[in-house]
Amino acid sequence: MSIVESFKKTIIFFDELKKERLITDYALIGGLALSAWIEPRTTKDADFVVIISKKITWQDIASLIETRLHKKVILQKGSKRTTIQEKLSFMMGQIEVDLISTKGFRLALEAVENAVPAEIFNKDLKVVTPEYLILLKLIPLSDQDKIDISRLVKKVDMTGLTKLAESHLLLPKLETLLTKSGKLKQPARKHSISDKI
Repeated sequence: MSIVESFKKTIIFFDELKKERLITDYALIGGLALSAWIEPRTTKDADFVVIISKKITWQDIASLIETRLHKKVILQKGSKRTTIQEKLSFMMGQIEVDLISTKGFRLALEAVENAVPAEIFNKDLKVVTPEYLILLKLIPLSDQDKIDISRLVKKVDMTGLTKLAESHLLLPKLETLLTKSGKLKQPARKHSISDKI
C-alpha cells in the first residue's frame, strides 16, 4: 500500500468514527499539515489531533483501530507534568499514524476547533492553521520543528501569533526561537534604576 493510499484509508476510518459519533472531530497536524500552507517536505508519519466523544475512552479508540483496521496500537499515557495526556500510534501501510487526544490539552482542542478545510492527496479534511501548527511544534521543538516554524512564520500575522502564544504560555519560547533564527529583532531591554546610577 502506497503512502497516499495509507493516508486515504486513515482518513476514511476517521470519517467513519465521526459519522458514528465516536469522535467529535479531528484535524491534521505535523509534517503533512505543512503541505496545506507551504512547500511540502518529506515525512514518514501522519499526525492528528482527535476530540473523542464523551461516551468512549482513549482505550476504546485503540480497540477500534485494532479490531476494524487490524493494526497493533501503541498507547502512551502522559503524566501531570506532560502536555500530552493521551497518545497512540499505529502503522497504516508505510506510514506511522500518531493520534493525540485533546483531553487536558487546551491548545490541541483549540487547534481542532479552529482548523480549516483543506484537500491533501485528494481527500477533504481539516488542517490546523499555521498559528496553531507553530504553537504545537513549540512543545517538542525538535530540530525539524525549528525549521518548520521558520518556514511557517512567513504565513502568519505576528500580532495574532504573539497573542495566541501568550494565551498558552508559549510566548517566551516563541520569542527566543524567533530571535535566535533572526525572524524577530532582539526585544528592547527595559532600563532599571541601577542603569542610571
